[in-house]
Amino acid sequence: MKRFCVLVLLTLAPTLFAQSPQDADHEELRGMMRAATQALNARQVDALAPLMARRFVITTVDGRTFRDLASFKTYIDQLYGSKVRSIEFRPEAAELTEFADADTGLSWGKSTDTYTFNDGDSRTMTSHWTAVVQKQDGRWKLAALHISANILDNPVVEAAKRYAWMAAGAGLLAGLILGFALRAITTRRPAP
Repeated sequence: MKRFCVLVLLTLAPTLFAQSPQDADHEELRGMMRAATQALNARQVDALAPLMARRFVITTVDGRTFRDLASFKTYIDQLYGSKVRSIEFRPEAAELTEFADADTGLSWGKSTDTYTFNDGDSRTMTSHWTAVVQKQDGRWKLAALHISANILDNPVVEAAKRYAWMAAGAGLLAGLILGFALRAITTRRPAP
């Protein structure tokens, strides 16, 4: 009986411990996502070049579309040059990449992104993303990336609303003070 158990175990061992052919693909794709995240968090857009397919498209959370890294880099530089001091991306895949065939995969998930503005304010927003990856020259490459956010419920919109209300309140207060001052000046009583 003991020999039989050892024989069964030896027979089944390769099956029990074998990796599927796609395990290596999934590991490479996880590494690719880590590398892309590090590059974006460090504002090193050029570091994305080895990860990109020969032909690719990126659609950002604000609806802009890019087909080359130079224009995407310009966009990132302008974003940081205006109001944003830093962005920390933290993407997570919802599931393992779903392979359409041996050279094409579809992945999706969410990213919890923290935007820090030049005025010191910081907002965290959850975005959702979908990516298409293609195997080119034996390596996985990003062919398409689309990022979106809930336009009705996100902290960036809430901050803009709050600032608008604050500006309206300040304008109302300034108008009241000016109105009272003008009234006081124009309705002076003559001295008795």
